[in-house]
Amino acid sequence: MSATCAAPGCENPVPRKPRGRPSIYCSATCRPSRRSSGIDVEVLRGDDDAGSAGRIWTVRLRRGARSVTVAESLGWPSATALAGDLYELLTSRRRREARID
Repeated sequence: MSATCAAPGCENPVPRKPRGRPSIYCSATCRPSRRSSGIDVEVLRGDDDAGSAGRIWTVRLRRGARSVTVAESLGWPSATALAGDLYELLTSRRRREARID
């Protein structure tokens, strides 16, 4: 039995991966991204050329149709850590100032 996408309203089947943690979304479009004031922080799987087998990830900031790639050719832990730091930077409401004691 094939799993269906976890996105609300999406009934597409989820592609199976040969290794690693199973996906719950059918595509990057259905996967929720981290959102802050109109800016999405995206972690995307890179191209599978050169035998990388899905081990290369890209971090991108997107607002509407415009985007900027922040980092490419990262491992998954590095990509998710960077995305978390960017999300925290973009959503932080508290102003941090350096103090000299």
